[in-house]
Amino acid sequence: MKKLLYIALIFLTGCAAWTQVGALYKNESYNFSVELPQGWMQWNRGKDLLITRDGVSLQYIQIERVKIEDSLKHTKKKFSKGMLPQEVAEVVLDNIASDKDILNLEVIENIPATISGIPGFKAVYTHKTKDGLKLKSFYSGCITGDWFYGINYTAALRYYFDKDIETFEKVLESFKLIKIA
Repeated sequence: MKKLLYIALIFLTGCAAWTQVGALYKNESYNFSVELPQGWMQWNRGKDLLITRDGVSLQYIQIERVKIEDSLKHTKKKFSKGMLPQEVAEVVLDNIASDKDILNLEVIENIPATISGIPGFKAVYTHKTKDGLKLKSFYSGCITGDWFYGINYTAALRYYFDKDIETFEKVLESFKLIKIA
């Protein structure tokens, strides 16, 4: 029985999609680099970078890249070249507000910001999940060339958001585009 349990543990950990991070992450094909915090875990499946320390239901940082002509998941609004940062923010916030899993969305702040030297936006908002968990998010984004880059930190409002906001701010500050279009 112990042998069977040991084999099952090896199999489960060997197939894990999560790996520990804590160094410079560079993705040439996605054109960015970022310093990832020590002790956090990275999801290794999917197109976006997703990291968490205590589990995605408690907190996560996500970096996404979207081709500007691609449709977004929850809105009919689209990005386009030459959009002002606040117009980009409106598209992102409409996509979030249109998500059926986002309840009671309240935008606290939506202001211009610079991401890797590119004019962009910073939005802070709260919402609830279908299970009633109140979350707070800090979302920054910008368009460069044919791509939208979004950097999002979402955490349970109670305890976790304040606990890891400084970590997120360091990640955001370290985000660099490798080539600027």
